[in-house]
Amino acid sequence: MPSQLEHGLRRDGYPALAAWMSYDPDDETLIFRRFKRLAARNTLNQQAKLIALEKDLDDLDDAAWTSGNEELKQSSRRWETLVNNDASQERVRKLDMLQVLLKEYCKSAAW
Repeated sequence: MPSQLEHGLRRDGYPALAAWMSYDPDDETLIFRRFKRLAARNTLNQQAKLIALEKDLDDLDDAAWTSGNEELKQSSRRWETLVNNDASQERVRKLDMLQVLLKEYCKSAAW
């Protein structure tokens, strides 16, 4: 295969660096930064969001249980009641947020 110089091309910067790194048969030049400090900071941020959401959900569950409203109490026991009860829609919204945040947290915590 003709080289870049034989074609009159001289690649510089990242293209040249990538070509040089990929040429090493032992892959010794394929060393990349892991950004552990930033990954840890991101994980801590996600945990803080999850902790706040956990508290909100606990508070909503407690309020439903102590409300005296039987349908609201049942919404803590039955999913169908939860999603169909107008008074429980804040909990449904928080549970939807939980699903998104927890999925992202579990995916990123594998660093």
